[in-house]
Amino acid sequence: MSKNIAYGLGILLVALMLYLGLITNSQQENVAGLSAGKKAPDFTLKTLDGKEVSLKDYRGKVVLLNFWATWCPPCREEMPLFVRMYEKYKDKGFEILAVSTDSSLEPVKKFVKEYRINFPVLYDDKNVVSLYGIQGLPTSFLIDRDGVILKVRLGEYKEIEKDLKEVL
Repeated sequence: MSKNIAYGLGILLVALMLYLGLITNSQQENVAGLSAGKKAPDFTLKTLDGKEVSLKDYRGKVVLLNFWATWCPPCREEMPLFVRMYEKYKDKGFEILAVSTDSSLEPVKKFVKEYRINFPVLYDDKNVVSLYGIQGLPTSFLIDRDGVILKVRLGEYKEIEKDLKEVL
């Protein structure tokens, strides 16, 4: 009897893992209707020092648009990689716009200093989060030189360098 229960629980666990995997994959490919091949919606946000930045200002560049927060462990994990990628590829037309979803600016400023972030960090009033249909953090959009979404990534973007080598 206990073998049957263990076998049944094993099947249930595998089914649950497959189901959750399908949900995660669909979110990576299609966050709020924004998927590869669609135009990235334009927006204007302010940097931490108050300068206005619009996505359209970056046409002609490959842009990583990253939604993150200081309290998010995977966000904290991927940020050093983004700093390295920006240093390595900025001269080839690569830009990063990091959109903070934190509720206040102070932890963001501290984070930027601590992690030596060398690209624009923008502060969102939640309008752009809604516009892009962000459902989890981190979420990244790799956008081509014409403003078209190439990749949508929910979770840590570990394969960023491979993707950059394909488009730069």
